[in-house]
Amino acid sequence: MKILKIRSILLLALLASIPSLSAGWEQVTALDVPVTQLSQDPTKAKESMARHFRAQIAANEAFLRESPDDPHAWESRVRIVSAQGRLASLSANKEGVQQTVAKLKELERTVPDPSLKAEAMFRRISLQWQDLGATADVRRENAVANARNFAAAFPQDHRSARLLAEAAALCNSHPEQKGPLLEEAISLCKEESMLQRLKDDKKQFDLLGQPVDLSFTATDGSRFDLAKERGHVTAIVFWSAESAPSLVWMGYFAKYAAGEEALRVATVSLDRNKADLNAAIQTLGIITWPTAFDGMGWKNAIARNFGINALPTLWLIDKKGRLAFLNARDSYEHRVRELMLKN
Repeated sequence: MKILKIRSILLLALLASIPSLSAGWEQVTALDVPVTQLSQDPTKAKESMARHFRAQIAANEAFLRESPDDPHAWESRVRIVSAQGRLASLSANKEGVQQTVAKLKELERTVPDPSLKAEAMFRRISLQWQDLGATADVRRENAVANARNFAAAFPQDHRSARLLAEAAALCNSHPEQKGPLLEEAISLCKEESMLQRLKDDKKQFDLLGQPVDLSFTATDGSRFDLAKERGHVTAIVFWSAESAPSLVWMGYFAKYAAGEEALRVATVSLDRNKADLNAAIQTLGIITWPTAFDGMGWKNAIARNFGINALPTLWLIDKKGRLAFLNARDSYEHRVRELMLKN
């Protein structure tokens, strides 16, 4: 009985700590903002996200209890199902995700106002994006289909361009799909920042299959000229010691490249602090790789010239000096081997 009482007190305290339980719509929508300040500890980060999703569910349930006939009631139900799906995805519960996707489809069919249908469809697609399929090809095809379906149904919705851009990002090895997706996204885009990203992606895409003009003075004072690497497969890595994903990925890639004597590697640093960069180079054991650095961060002259907007980015240059792959960071072993076998 004592344990039950303590649990009841803790539950009341938790509910009291959720401001949106006042059931106001503004408080409900305030919880749509995702949690951004997460612990570097994966377990704690997951717990923080789970608490946020549970808070969304509790807030919307309270709203519906107090205002069941409110004009926002349907939207509130969409938010509940979406948060339930996020919780299921967080715990790798595929069946739970599929159930919530089915519920969102049903809500799409019962939408009281056609102008609200985009919200349910977008939330459903966002959930499906968490598990697009078991293979790269299946994931790519599902992403392209979802993005195009949404854009066809809601061409004026600002999220159409974003979905098309995300689908295009999965098509680096399929230029026949990537090009049209980028063109369509650019034509629909209404956000300046997003439009700049798309233009950067298009700039990179237009370089595919073309000779790359790249030369620079490395941090050790040596001169690197890609034109002198003809006859070799060359990897160009855009990265930053300030980027955790870059450091983790570079750790794996450095070990791989050390065993590929025929592979040439050069890097472009988007760091601002040269001491941090040099420390990372020493730690990774890549002191022999020529590295470009100008201390300008994302305004790095080389990165801007080539439209680089994500880190790490791995370009693979074929033996004739042409850009063969836009970003092979997740498939470099296969792609490098493929290029090595070509004349």
